[in-house]
Amino acid sequence: MVRNSPKNEPFIFDTKIKVEDNHISKEEKTRLEAGLYEQLDDSISARKVDKVVYAVLKNPTKLDSSLISKSMQYMHYYLHGEGYFDDSINFDTQIKPNGDQLRADILFHVWPGKVTRIDSLTYTLREDTLQSLTNESLKTAFIKNGDPFAQGPISSELDRLVSLFKENGYFMFNRSLLYGLWDTLDVSLLQPTLDPFEQAERVRRMRERIENPTANLDIRLRQVNDSSLIRRYYVGDVFVYPDAKADTTTGSRKEVKAKGVTVIQHHNKFKSKIFPPNVYLKQGEMYNQRRYLRTLNRLNSLPSWRLVDIGYDPTRRPGQDTLDFIVRLTPAPKYAFSTNLEGSFNRQNALSNSFFGLGFNVGLQNRNFLRGANTATTNLRYGVELGNLKDGNLIQTQQLSLSNTVSYPRFIFPGMDNFKNNFTGYINSVFGLNAASTERNKLFNLTTINTNWGYDFSWRAKSYSSTNRTYNLGVKIPNIEYSYLVRRDSLNALIRRNPSIRNMFSDGLISSVIGRFVMPWNDTRNRRTNVFKANVEVSGLLSGMIPSRFIDSQLYRFAKVDVEYSKLFKWSKTSLVLRGFGGIGYEFDFTKNPDKRDQLPFFKQYYSGGPNSMRAWQLRRLGPGSTVKYYTGTEDLTRIVVPDRFGDVQLEANIEYRMPLFSMAGIPVNGAVFTDVGNIWLLKEGAGLPEETFKLSRLGTDLAIGSGAGVRVDFGFFVIRVDYAYKVKDPSPDPGNISYRNRFFAYPFFKGSQLQLGIGYPFVF
Repeated sequence: MVRNSPKNEPFIFDTKIKVEDNHISKEEKTRLEAGLYEQLDDSISARKVDKVVYAVLKNPTKLDSSLISKSMQYMHYYLHGEGYFDDSINFDTQIKPNGDQLRADILFHVWPGKVTRIDSLTYTLREDTLQSLTNESLKTAFIKNGDPFAQGPISSELDRLVSLFKENGYFMFNRSLLYGLWDTLDVSLLQPTLDPFEQAERVRRMRERIENPTANLDIRLRQVNDSSLIRRYYVGDVFVYPDAKADTTTGSRKEVKAKGVTVIQHHNKFKSKIFPPNVYLKQGEMYNQRRYLRTLNRLNSLPSWRLVDIGYDPTRRPGQDTLDFIVRLTPAPKYAFSTNLEGSFNRQNALSNSFFGLGFNVGLQNRNFLRGANTATTNLRYGVELGNLKDGNLIQTQQLSLSNTVSYPRFIFPGMDNFKNNFTGYINSVFGLNAASTERNKLFNLTTINTNWGYDFSWRAKSYSSTNRTYNLGVKIPNIEYSYLVRRDSLNALIRRNPSIRNMFSDGLISSVIGRFVMPWNDTRNRRTNVFKANVEVSGLLSGMIPSRFIDSQLYRFAKVDVEYSKLFKWSKTSLVLRGFGGIGYEFDFTKNPDKRDQLPFFKQYYSGGPNSMRAWQLRRLGPGSTVKYYTGTEDLTRIVVPDRFGDVQLEANIEYRMPLFSMAGIPVNGAVFTDVGNIWLLKEGAGLPEETFKLSRLGTDLAIGSGAGVRVDFGFFVIRVDYAYKVKDPSPDPGNISYRNRFFAYPFFKGSQLQLGIGYPFVF
């Protein structure tokens, strides 16, 4: 569809680019065409706005040869930057009448020619230390002999050298001091000779250079008149102003020096001892750009300050090889208040039960707790799950929780100075104290108290490629949880009818060690984003050795491990998300209380379904395995009733393709199609029926499959998501639907479909 087009004049309706050379690979053609398209003048790119089932071209540009010439010039520049110096570009124009419109289609034909490659790469820096550093780092170079003579990698190599020198003391060194000298001519071919064999050899070499053009590149250091630019510097005094706004005024001030750091402040808002561990510029050491940036990033990561600036004082030590640094910190408001609303909606179909979940969070943050730049966070959360009015039980679940966390920006552990001094990342010590009460209508009340002490480590892998990796490790040593369960009459009735579920709903003590590892990384060149997560928890190994009747009766002894990997492929308008999850938990046989040996405590087990998991099922309504049980029931002893489904094993895989639909009042509305595959299982044979227990031989039978489509309304700071999914294969239906069990596409559409509403995307991305 075209809107506001010129009348009776040709306008640009469509623009395409085709790379014609047959000697270029398909992948290289695709890459070049994408890059060339970005060089088109905006007025002729004919970018259409996608709607639900059609695209709209608004205010198209009149056909103008000058605009086409400008775009061709931009494309020449791009090809030269990619190493194609013998390119050729022309275009065809077709005008197609459509009513009173004259639509012009432009097709650019591009012959890039042969790419010029680097034949000889040398570095001539005329300074011994710079030359030595360069030679020792050649393995990390962005370019090497045989690579395309492309502007991007060469520019990245110059940046790498600047970073390398700055990391080895050259504080004043900058990019303008380096340049590349190159030529595409072999001088020896021009030297005269009377030897006919030598002449023949030169003719052969000349033809080879024409067929496979090459260039010689020499990266050089410019003539430097100011010796300070290529001098190695050392760190002198470091001055920290924690309250920069106040410290720039006149008046009395307090000055404290410790470990090479001088802290100067007026109002004594911060303890001076907190700064030396977070300032990595150490007095007397050679200047290192990475330590400078690490200090800047570390202080910026602390909520206590909203602005961080690190500079040097040129008036001190003039002409010397030592620099004094000044750190100015502008404090942030001490307190911050936050609120958050979250929700999810499940509806089986238009005729059956529905479920609505709503959560409200209130948070208070103290950004300078105990004057130590510590962050104390208190959150109060109330969540409710609403059911169906027809059965008279509107409120299905209520949860009230209060959590307190204090994060200390340093490593608090005795006798670990060597580790603290050598660790190149960031460390936070974290203390947590939490309490929660969950009321499940007519089933139980679960009260949980949890306290833990741990550490958060983060560091970044050094990389000169387009892939940037960040590592985050969290450890809780110890993690103490006590859960007290009060069974309601309905749950007691269920247990009397089904004694096998007695051990599922139980309370107890957990004394564990928890490890969490997260590794996100981006490939900026290929526009790929990846996230890997792993969690480990082990309970009862050490505390179980303490002789105590209470511990013997209450303590769970188990190990639990799960991993998750997500990958985002992003293109100009669309994206694809892949996710895989696997988890397993095992309750050890040496658990003293026999009632706790068969499976994990239910509040540590896995569950599936809902808006963020298997979206064709309601929350906690899938599995375990291929079991067939009722979700609700009466006093009929023949009915096996399990209101919620939990398991010790979970496997899940998801794929979601996203595309733009339209904009509404400037707000993007996007669409998605998806497929979810997975289930949960019990692990031990004594924990349930054979069809509930995980067995590799039954994996194909037990896996559930759901597919659907959804809409996402992106407000920027949050996303409202509506998904509609269909049970393609259901291994664990209600007994009333047992005829559909494990049959593909067996359900009538509305009976086998599920509406989900959520806030935010279902996975990491």
